Amino acid sequence: MTKGDRWLFLLIAGVGLFLLAWQARPAPLPDREVQVFRDGELLFRFPLTEGEARTEQVEVAGGVATIEMKDGAVRLVPTEDYFCPERICLRTGWIKQPGEAIICVPNKLVIRIEGREDGLDAVI
Repeated sequence: MTKGDRWLFLLIAGVGLFLLAWQARPAPLPDREVQVFRDGELLFRFPLTEGEARTEQVEVAGGVATIEMKDGAVRLVPTEDYFCPERICLRTGWIKQPGEAIICVPNKLVIRIEGREDGLDAVI
């Protein structure tokens, strides 16, 4: 092995280690936000972050809807002040991925998560 071969080997190993470290770095968290609509009108929006807990209330035709945000997820809380005949919106449970939504048709309430998708679509 000549001196040039050693330098070439060190260069290839160094580039390989750099690429491995670059690939293993933590990915930035996706920008996600919760949007709440009533009767097609945007009431409010706020960022959805891990470790933050928040509760909002919205007046709708069926009473007062309580929206709970915790650990990067959102849900519609079942309360006595909220009436929905089929209760499908309450059974939706926690949502946390962009594109997911909780929709209450009788009360014209939509809770939607917007943002970039996180995760892989395919691996080749």
